[in-house]
Amino acid sequence: MGRKHVLVAGVVLGLLLVVAALSISTLGRAGRFSMAIARLRSENKKLKEENQKVTRLEEELGNLRAIEGKLTALLGVEKKISDQKEAPGGRGGADRAPGQRDVLLGKAPSLWPLRGAISRSFSSETGGHKGIDIAVPRDTPVRASGDGVVEFAGQDEVFGNMVIINHGSNISTLYGHNSRLTVTKGDYVKKGQVIAYSGNSGNSSAPHLHFEVDRNGRQVDPLEFLKEQ
Repeated sequence: MGRKHVLVAGVVLGLLLVVAALSISTLGRAGRFSMAIARLRSENKKLKEENQKVTRLEEELGNLRAIEGKLTALLGVEKKISDQKEAPGGRGGADRAPGQRDVLLGKAPSLWPLRGAISRSFSSETGGHKGIDIAVPRDTPVRASGDGVVEFAGQDEVFGNMVIINHGSNISTLYGHNSRLTVTKGDYVKKGQVIAYSGNSGNSSAPHLHFEVDRNGRQVDPLEFLKEQ
């Protein structure tokens, strides 16, 4: 073999070595690049999971804040009533007449919710009428019989537009068949405040107010409580 052929062979061999070196370097970089991509994908997945956890925690925090707001409002009401009871000149419940003892939010309901003729009386018999019906023109203002917190304000299949007020000490009042309501659930109302306007919504044939008093989970005759016009 001549010098020329040896030289050519050397050049070709050198080129092959360079190409091989470049290929190995490229493969190495490609491998490192693939590993970097896999690592980034894994980190991105973890970030998404953490973000979902943060979103759930924010939702739970919002729910807790809403509950805290309601509890704060109720505690504020109880504190006001407690301060009133502790004021000088206050009287205990021992000498109060039945149905007129102090309750959590003031006194038991005593105000007639509106003025009108009783068209149907209370009956304690099984299946009897568990309240009184007061006949009045449509849209007569209906007033809270006592201080309390609105426990329900909305539609009822039987009583139509209905309001239930919790007066504390397991006493509540119900106002049914209204044409429209002026309060919402959770509102604190004072005795005499307008809470609705009378009507004949629900199972009713003529405008009137159905009024109930519930004590310890049992309906009692409202006339035991209604002492004020």
